[in-house]
Amino acid sequence: MRAAWPVLVSGLVRPACQVELAALAALAALAALAALTALLTVTGCAEAPHGPLAGASDAWETAHDGEAPKPRATAAPVWEVYSEVQQWPAINPAPFTSRGHQPEQSVDIRVNEAARASYTGLVTDTVFPEGSVLAELPRGMGHGYAMRKAGGVWSYFELDAQGRLLASGTPLALCAACHSEAPADHVFGSPRSP
Repeated sequence: MRAAWPVLVSGLVRPACQVELAALAALAALAALAALTALLTVTGCAEAPHGPLAGASDAWETAHDGEAPKPRATAAPVWEVYSEVQQWPAINPAPFTSRGHQPEQSVDIRVNEAARASYTGLVTDTVFPEGSVLAELPRGMGHGYAMRKAGGVWSYFELDAQGRLLASGTPLALCAACHSEAPADHVFGSPRSP
């Protein structure tokens, strides 16, 4: 059996068992605080460890299309120009990681002939001609995104990896809100080398 020697704490002599109980209570409080912090981090209530991506819009956080999407009973139709878009050459020299659309994925940019000169020479205040079509297509599985300009207004399209329409509209609120922050006619352009 262990002797319970008195211990000097804050200038007072206390029995050892009281000091051990206080130490155990302090450890339990620290463990509870660590568990709460872990729970808040996992559930998303804690502050993010870093800010938004540089150059990325945060409009997706507040944009709403009005009503929830209705479940589809049948497979979505393939975007009417998808097979044509796949035949256009990629405008980027190599695939890159798209950080503006979620999920982040390896993509190629394809543009039609009407948009090619404007896209390759993109600067602030570039205006794309009528009939411009721009597409960001995934390398492999993932989502594709496209824009088409008609009547001076951009229509937006979200596609699955087979080119089926997941969402489309003139405009889709989420797409329109983000692309309204683009530097040139609702277009951000390809990433630039530093």
